[in-house]
Amino acid sequence: MLTSKSSYKILPDHNLIVEYHEKKIDIHSYSTFKLKIIEDPLYSKHLNYIINFKNVDFKISPNEIEEYVVDLKKLSSILVKKKLAFITRTPNQIVPATLYKMKQNELNQAVEIFSTYESAINWLKIDLTPNELDEVYKELKCFNH
Repeated sequence: MLTSKSSYKILPDHNLIVEYHEKKIDIHSYSTFKLKIIEDPLYSKHLNYIINFKNVDFKISPNEIEEYVVDLKKLSSILVKKKLAFITRTPNQIVPATLYKMKQNELNQAVEIFSTYESAINWLKIDLTPNELDEVYKELKCFNH
């Protein structure tokens, strides 16, 4: 069993879901986590995402990423135009993020990969500072959702 820590916060005023992940993540733990977000009463399929993968060790194969995208296509509750900003630091994080970006074109999502909060915030065009986002991540590091 892999140990992972995943948490999120929905910021309706910024039309944003902020995700934080750390430790080892496999496709099962990530899929289960994503379903929790969809079940949240504050969830809206129109929300954009900023997802921090900087402290993750992915244990996901390219085939699993492809299967995950196929499964997402079946969830009409999420299929609308939105932006996903991935924050990464290492090749282990960049490779799965890039594979997802390449495979998700039928999901009507714009996906970009960044190394800094500031560049992700600018691309998302949200009224949030890097310091404010860092405070949200500090909060998310303290608990699992």
